Amino acid sequence: MIQNLFEPVEIKGIQLKNRFVRSATMEGMGTPDGYPTQKLKEYYCRLAQGEVGLIFTHGTMIEAWKNLPETLGIQSPFSIHSDRYINAWQDVVHAVHAGGAKIAMQISHLGRQDIPELRGSAPIAPSAVPIEESGVTPRQMGVDDIENVIESFAQACRRVKEAGFDAVQFHGAHGNLINNFMSPFTNIRTDHYGGPLENRARFMTDILKRTRQVIGPEYPLMIKMNFNDFVDGGLETNEAVNIAGIIAEAGIDCIEVSGGTLSESRSHIAVKGIKKKEQEAYFREYAKALKEQVSIPVILVGGHRSPDLMARIVEEGTADFISMSRPFIREPGLIQRWKKGDLEKAKCISCNQCFENWISRPLRCYVDNPVREKQ
Repeated sequence: MIQNLFEPVEIKGIQLKNRFVRSATMEGMGTPDGYPTQKLKEYYCRLAQGEVGLIFTHGTMIEAWKNLPETLGIQSPFSIHSDRYINAWQDVVHAVHAGGAKIAMQISHLGRQDIPELRGSAPIAPSAVPIEESGVTPRQMGVDDIENVIESFAQACRRVKEAGFDAVQFHGAHGNLINNFMSPFTNIRTDHYGGPLENRARFMTDILKRTRQVIGPEYPLMIKMNFNDFVDGGLETNEAVNIAGIIAEAGIDCIEVSGGTLSESRSHIAVKGIKKKEQEAYFREYAKALKEQVSIPVILVGGHRSPDLMARIVEEGTADFISMSRPFIREPGLIQRWKKGDLEKAKCISCNQCFENWISRPLRCYVDNPVREKQ
């Protein structure tokens, strides 16, 4: 019944061994200045050897912080804001390819959720909408700021391509900058980057236009995108689907469906306590709506645990690929287990300890490896 999940498929010329994707996940395995480590390479190789078809890195920064994350006791994200990172990533990509998987880099700008102490100034965003929990108010971007960030995205894509990655994924979800422009909650501008959804999509379409000028028409460009911010006045499904249609026409090749923001609705990003099959695939209806709008491949993330349900989602045409994060933290070899015939659902119990500790500790499963406090 689940054989459709193991069919060889492609996304704009990328040949994938199956329909399984490792969704971008903060591994906390970078150096303080944003380089990948040997530990990270080994982790990705375990995923590749475990038969994951496509691996997304976590959101790699397109701009440099002025201060190192270790000054606040947090894990360093990866960086791709300079050409000096290209060689280090080439080594990681070669290792993943040798393991039989494809790999795409997710690139990101944190927008209003950036950390002032590390950035060295206030965060930037389309509008100065404060974050209630932290009390941080971002600085509204001028047109020069917007143009500079667009160029930073385009040059980051060039570096990703030169490093040998199979594709790039823009982080357009979870309250980061691209999502800030798309959402009416965080974008209250009155110029041509705000207001109607066509204007709120313009930042992303301008990124795509400039990126295609830099890297050409053939390199695969993907996006992870919110289809519900779960915030009063935020981006909802109908608008998100229409924006997706605009950016698909502008040159995006694949969309991963997600929802929620770290600053206002983080409980919706990784839903806790998934015990029943009815709780799984909690973004499924958004993917179904999107598939009715676009002809490009759709990746669905969000609470997948049972392979028979995943197979049905693909069979019904709700999504083309199944993306997971937490199950792979506990079982890097999960897909290999299913391929060998052990079809018991993923062992992840959705306790969310990995999600709750991602900023302070390297990625791990806390069920199999509980934290032992010093006596």
